Amino acid sequence: MIKTLEENIHAVIGDTTEYQISEINILLEEKQKELINLANKGKDYEPLADEIDNLRGKRQTLLVEDASLSGENERINELIEFIRNNKYRTQRYDGALVRKLIQNVTVYDDHFVICFKSGIEVEV
Repeated sequence: MIKTLEENIHAVIGDTTEYQISEINILLEEKQKELINLANKGKDYEPLADEIDNLRGKRQTLLVEDASLSGENERINELIEFIRNNKYRTQRYDGALVRKLIQNVTVYDDHFVICFKSGIEVEV
């Protein structure tokens, strides 16, 4: 059960933005070389400079997002480690455990949503 939980958590969160950041870095390098060539030839390079600024902004946004995901992954790994090390597999309600894991539960007419402190929501 713990392995399935871990796989589901990582599937929901997905991979970090590392691949996207590396693509932007490669594109930035190419654009900067183009910019130098245009500047050396005395041609208008302002649109290209604006494009480079936009790419830098996107990269910065992705870096911030990646840092946020790293923090979430760390909390999730702590949760999984706690579950693995729990000697007493809980067979009944444990209020302390619930307060440690669950942010809130929203009850609807036909279902309810459990929101864990890690940010994951499960609809039941």
